[in-house]
Amino acid sequence: MRLPSLLVCFAAVSLAQPTRFFDDIYNYSENLAEFYSKVSEHINNAKYQSKPSMGCNPSSITLPSYASGLPGPTGVSPMYVALGRGTQNYTCADSTENTIPVSIGALANLYNATCIAANFPDLMEMLPNIAYNIPLPDFEYTALPPANIDLMGHHFFYDSTTPEFNLDTTTSKQYGVAMTKKQDSIDAPSDAFKGEYGAVVWLYLSTTTGTVGNYKSVYRVNTAGGNPPATCKGMPSAFTMQYSANYYFFGSS
Repeated sequence: MRLPSLLVCFAAVSLAQPTRFFDDIYNYSENLAEFYSKVSEHINNAKYQSKPSMGCNPSSITLPSYASGLPGPTGVSPMYVALGRGTQNYTCADSTENTIPVSIGALANLYNATCIAANFPDLMEMLPNIAYNIPLPDFEYTALPPANIDLMGHHFFYDSTTPEFNLDTTTSKQYGVAMTKKQDSIDAPSDAFKGEYGAVVWLYLSTTTGTVGNYKSVYRVNTAGGNPPATCKGMPSAFTMQYSANYYFFGSS
């Protein structure tokens, strides 16, 4: 029986990891063990399928059930899913406990996890917890373990209220640009990976002027870390908090 290529990739993934990923593996081996256990389960199941189906059709992609607390993607279709790894950025007017940190945006690499989301949603939901513990990648770090998914683009803020997702990474990989605005949010679930001070909220974003492509909405879900401390006590005027999250892109066909 010939296993689907995506599962073969997962089976060989440990041989392809960047060395630095394993430098301190025992600090987060529980998450990795669960991930690889799931990979093994999928591989074993595929052995007994007469005709394993393993494409990359985004039409089968659905949001995590907890995201039902956000407005649903009505009248649109799933286009891509990206795993984001980067920082949430904050400022403090002073360093006292009377001041609360103010968000000034985010900066993250986005890695194309569409095929994983289409075929293995259980693995998809696990990836941000693992990615959070991987050293913060360089701006052009081209593949992210544990699935070695390719760099798809970058997330940053065009201005103070406009999250931008630039998915035009190279001349050969042009996925467009989603310019967005916040429409709604819900707190991360209680079992979210908290990092230092908690997981940032889940978001529903709609697209705005300047969008390139058929994008209509973006959902930030499965967040890990990213929240600032409750007050600015002892904090510098500007600081970052590391985070990871999954981003689901919906649009019109």
